[in-house]
Amino acid sequence: MLLFGLGLVVLSGCSSSVTGPDVIVLNQHNYTAVFDAAVAAADADGMKPVLLDRRGGIIATEPAVAGSFGEPWKPKPSTARQGLENTLAMQRRTARFEFTPIETIPVLGMDNDVLIGPNLITPTGQDLTKYEGKLELRVWVYVERQYTQGIQRGTWTLGSESITQVLSAEEPWEQVPGTFWAPANRDVAREKMLLGTIEASFHQ
Repeated sequence: MLLFGLGLVVLSGCSSSVTGPDVIVLNQHNYTAVFDAAVAAADADGMKPVLLDRRGGIIATEPAVAGSFGEPWKPKPSTARQGLENTLAMQRRTARFEFTPIETIPVLGMDNDVLIGPNLITPTGQDLTKYEGKLELRVWVYVERQYTQGIQRGTWTLGSESITQVLSAEEPWEQVPGTFWAPANRDVAREKMLLGTIEASFHQ
């Protein structure tokens, strides 16, 4: 009962509404500052950046194991549902930031330019540090779940959990590794939080 009550308290303390933009639009003068802010936001969220490509506009992080309700020292879930999923299963998250040039074309009869999105025909070798024009920043946070092949969970207690021994068809018979990470979904709430953090630090 004590653990159940503690779970309700933690669930009630997690916010279910997440605010933040889906994309950040910037110009070339702010590119360096926003790039550094994205690196800092990912690092502060527990996902260490391992790929920093300023010319290509790409930031990739190494996977970070998500924190459960019993692990407050790990990255906190952005929603109560995420916290419950992290508690019931081992999950990790990886973030990828991408800066993409935006083409603008004048429209007759209008004073403002219209954003038509990135030009996909542009060569991938474009140097964004020398690019002149508007850019957009998007982030994708991928969730992976740890899966163990042949696991058999008890119906009454976790103490009766066992793993089936998977043997190869030919000798020598050795245990085949059966634990791996399987893609689960995207963490859209975490994406909005990261972009919101970047936007807030940029406007300070």
